[in-house]
Amino acid sequence: MSIHINNLTFSHDDSSLLQDLSFSIEKNQIGFVSGTSGIGKSTLFNIIAGLILPENGKIMLDDILLNDKNFALETEKRKVGYVFQDFALFPHINVKRNIQYAISSEVSELFDELISKLGLFELLDKMPHELSGGQQQRVALLRAILMKPKILLLDEPFSNLDKDNIIAAQKIISQIISLFDIPCLLISHDIQSTQNFPIDKEIIIS
Repeated sequence: MSIHINNLTFSHDDSSLLQDLSFSIEKNQIGFVSGTSGIGKSTLFNIIAGLILPENGKIMLDDILLNDKNFALETEKRKVGYVFQDFALFPHINVKRNIQYAISSEVSELFDELISKLGLFELLDKMPHELSGGQQQRVALLRAILMKPKILLLDEPFSNLDKDNIIAAQKIISQIISLFDIPCLLISHDIQSTQNFPIDKEIIIS
């Protein structure tokens, strides 16, 4: 599975955020999306996930068309694993049900292993509001992984994690994109947190 974006354009309030953006990320690769704050990095992720529509451009996941000027695949059919900057956990259900919300039967056997690696066993019965920011972030990451996505989008995935949890999360992300044969896109303002992460390509939005 690989993602190909061609001539993607999006404007908001008469301001151009994305202008003819084109790039490709192959399977098992991690693309680092960089640019100044407010330039359109999270907007790019929202377009890929189908949460907002571009004005122009084409997005393909292998032979699956996500967007062109005449078509937009429904969000729920895209199988995008998305870790939002604000985590986006469901507030009315506990950690275990959040994680298992979209779990794929094909990866259910990974549940206990990944729960253990991310140190979440003791939190399964807690509600999201009872968790720290770092704990919520680990829950959001695991939920995105266990849906067996076709692409993984990570918006500031390490910003609330300590050094040990950053290392654990990075190992899991690398393991999963290799296991599922998928591309990964990453946004992070904390360059230090990605120094030991195997970034394959930088996508600069300007």
